[in-house]
Amino acid sequence: MFSLRVGAVFVALVVALGLGCSEPEEKSEALDAGSDTSAADTGADTVSDTGADDDAAQECPGVAPCEEGERMVDCQCVSNMDRRCVDDSDCRPEETCQTFDAHKVCIYEPEPVQACPGSPGCDAGGDDVFYAGAASRVITPQGFETPKPAGLDGSYLNFSPGGLTDENWNDCGYDGLCPGDEGYTEPDEGEGDGKMQGMWIAGFSSGRPAQYCPEDKIGCDAPDCCVSKYAHDDLMIQVAVMRHNDITVAFAAVDTVGWFHTDIEEIRRRVADEVDVDLLIMAGTHNHEAPDTAGQWGPGDPMPSYSGRDDRFIEGIYEKTTEAVVEAVESLEPATVEATVLDVGVEGLAMSDSRPPYIFNDDVPVVRLASEDSGDTIATLLSFGNHPEVLWSNNPYITSDYPHFVRKYITEGLDAVTDTNGEAKPALEGLGGVTVFFAGSVGGLINPGKGGGKNYAEEIPEDDHSFEAADAVGQRLASHVLSAAADGELGAVDNPGLRFGRKEFLSPIKNRIFQIAALGLGLLERDVYNTKSLGGSNYVPNDPMVLTEVAVVRLGSITFFTAPGEVFPETLTGGFPGKPTARTPVVGDVEEHRVAKICDEDGLPTDDGSGTHPCIVKPDQTNPPDWSAAPDGPYIYDLIPGEHPFFIGLGMDFLGYFVPEYDFQTNGYFSQAPGSHYEETNGIGPDIIVDWKEALGQSLEVVE
Repeated sequence: MFSLRVGAVFVALVVALGLGCSEPEEKSEALDAGSDTSAADTGADTVSDTGADDDAAQECPGVAPCEEGERMVDCQCVSNMDRRCVDDSDCRPEETCQTFDAHKVCIYEPEPVQACPGSPGCDAGGDDVFYAGAASRVITPQGFETPKPAGLDGSYLNFSPGGLTDENWNDCGYDGLCPGDEGYTEPDEGEGDGKMQGMWIAGFSSGRPAQYCPEDKIGCDAPDCCVSKYAHDDLMIQVAVMRHNDITVAFAAVDTVGWFHTDIEEIRRRVADEVDVDLLIMAGTHNHEAPDTAGQWGPGDPMPSYSGRDDRFIEGIYEKTTEAVVEAVESLEPATVEATVLDVGVEGLAMSDSRPPYIFNDDVPVVRLASEDSGDTIATLLSFGNHPEVLWSNNPYITSDYPHFVRKYITEGLDAVTDTNGEAKPALEGLGGVTVFFAGSVGGLINPGKGGGKNYAEEIPEDDHSFEAADAVGQRLASHVLSAAADGELGAVDNPGLRFGRKEFLSPIKNRIFQIAALGLGLLERDVYNTKSLGGSNYVPNDPMVLTEVAVVRLGSITFFTAPGEVFPETLTGGFPGKPTARTPVVGDVEEHRVAKICDEDGLPTDDGSGTHPCIVKPDQTNPPDWSAAPDGPYIYDLIPGEHPFFIGLGMDFLGYFVPEYDFQTNGYFSQAPGSHYEETNGIGPDIIVDWKEALGQSLEVVE
């Protein structure tokens, strides 16, 4: 969700956005949608802007130097997000100063789609052998400060009354040790500085500080046991690298709520200094139980006082991702490829949908890379569309949520059990190697808010939002993958030639709240393009633009494709009333989380409630979608070539929700439209889905 300290004048505005609320018509619905987050791409730290600041200061005697996040233009300090200029020297190297209605603005035009092989600098060669390598690194923060019990309201920091005082906060530095504590030797970084070196957990509301695991939970053997005092389980960066004919593609999944394009570009620069990689695809798992990487979940009530991004944590991700990619490249060996796309259904996976139509993309693409020499697994890649937030909003411990357990069981296997029906289930051998888990189509809003997890033995956890529940979801999903491997469902991919298309593109920030936060108040920082602020919500020649990216990678029958945000399942699959589907989505609330099976064959409520089919909408839904306006197709899956489509959500960026065009409604972004329209307030605007589809289409064309 979007939450900021913007002054009292904006408190009502932000509260109207939800801060943990969604559909006003029903509180339980609000909890589900409020669990999601996503911020505009504007939340990332800026890359240093360029321009003639030093020269300008010399030419403007008496003018004070500009503050961080500003640059000097015509002897005035302006925000880096205001791209006004006098000449090209005021612009970034990739921009030119152009005139629009007497206003001069730095303008950037993205490069044409890159095809590899084919584009300059990416020529095919080599020995026609397919290679693979993999590596992983722990990115868990190894130190942070914590609140005292008196400073907490449940799992959230209590700022009213109190704030940062000795009674509320342990100002003990990153090692968490204060004078008198066992093991204390001397003051460390951050100790006694009057600042909160906390790790602010992303997702849900702002101001949720990470806390240390209890000592009696460290190192024991149960789902709720912790790996260290800093985390229940280690946050990871998981990397798989593929090479064929001198084309090298790296895939990296990071256990964060999202990961910005600017951050990916920084890692690409570092990797390029070490090894040759033609394309790095990186994505956050959309984990809602890890430190803030966007900046919007810092301390404050009801809005953060400052960014929740911790420089040490971010730098650690930069370093560890670079290390993992380099190691994976250096470990490349001749490899084989196997793939399948599983239809796993929704049973036992804690999947519910808080926005109609209730449609679930239950595809789980699985790709196994194995050593040609030994047959051992190098890496297993998979994608699954359900928010990693089983632990929900009151969890105080750092964890990767259910993806941790998915990876654990795919790698290590599952023991034989007798399930609750008395049926003996066999042991399932683990695949070994590195398991790379990506988020799928989680938008619209697919989440575990209603529970429903079941483990391999069909046991239902007592608490829907517990480590036991996350473990159950992990077992369930892993059992599908391991069973498919044991049954020979992962088919060999012969002649896995590797090629890709990649397109950077600009998309406007039309969400006025994000404009106010980024340009008006300077609270969110991310490079923006092609705009000059005229005050208020007036810009020349466009609303502020963000630069993002899409990629398509072909590997034989496998097509990996990305979206820089949260795509709704129905955008990929269709499934609207009376209209076709692409692939085999689960259409309707089959587990009756929100509504009983009282609908007709199209999933629509009957007049007398006598239907027997799962519903895609509740009979009493306020402001339901206009089904006649829903698209007839083709849907995204219809456009993806190959037998094995592999969708990577939140790939290359973190731009929020991609709301389908036919159902995009706002009240000027300052509040939600009636019904289920939370997602519109938590994305950059209606153009992003259109711009993404266009860039995706261009990328697909060059890999056909």
